[in-house]
Amino acid sequence: MPVNESSTASGPTTLNHAMQILQVTARGGHRGASIDDYLNALSFSRPTLYRLLKGLKQQGFLRSSPVRGRYLLGYELLVLGAQAGNGAGLRDLARPRLLALAQRWGDSFYLFARDGVNAVCLEVQNGAYPVGSFVRATGGRLPLGVGQASIALLAYLSADERDEILSHNAERLIDEYAIAIADIDAEIAHQLKHGYARGVEGSLLPEYSGLAIPILDHSGHPLGAMSCSMLKSRMTEDHKREVLQGMQEEVAAMVNQAHGLLYLD
Repeated sequence: MPVNESSTASGPTTLNHAMQILQVTARGGHRGASIDDYLNALSFSRPTLYRLLKGLKQQGFLRSSPVRGRYLLGYELLVLGAQAGNGAGLRDLARPRLLALAQRWGDSFYLFARDGVNAVCLEVQNGAYPVGSFVRATGGRLPLGVGQASIALLAYLSADERDEILSHNAERLIDEYAIAIADIDAEIAHQLKHGYARGVEGSLLPEYSGLAIPILDHSGHPLGAMSCSMLKSRMTEDHKREVLQGMQEEVAAMVNQAHGLLYLD
């Protein structure tokens, strides 16, 4: 059935408003968001807000909080998010491997993928010695250039694409993370020479250290990166060597498994 001109024109605006509502709700955390929270943060009218809240709730993207008059993100977002973070089955394949690494070595292990100029955390498993990180949970985002996983993702892009991303992120990297492009370039060179990334030394988490290796398809394109974060006091040469070997073995097995699944009927 044809769509009339007025509905077509209003479509992008309605979509933008709905996304803004979800963002305000997310910022509310476990408490959710109230009507006043939405009205204070957003520029559209109260009737528009009520109409969109009703529609988002009907679709499962919002739900009522136990606290009267507040809204929480809906469970339908979990369904969509699980699929969005599972390109090529990567998340399903990585999850048990990250858990095994965390249980064996005790550190925190992550799966990251590129999303435009950002790196997004698709999965995290903590061991007996969990540590702080630039991302706190699955779904956390970082500008590419921050953290060891970013280095592993950037290193295998073309030079032109990498330069475009870092140019876009440069101001934010220095202002928010005290990371210079020259230091990122040095760590990319280390990744390409040694096969693993360390991240930029001396950024905002000086007591922590980390390692990452790329997850490359059979053409050499980066599908993602497996990352480990730990206290610097735990980064002995023996522990570093053992963790890297464990990660490399798991990534190789995961890539081979993913490749094999492509040929299953």
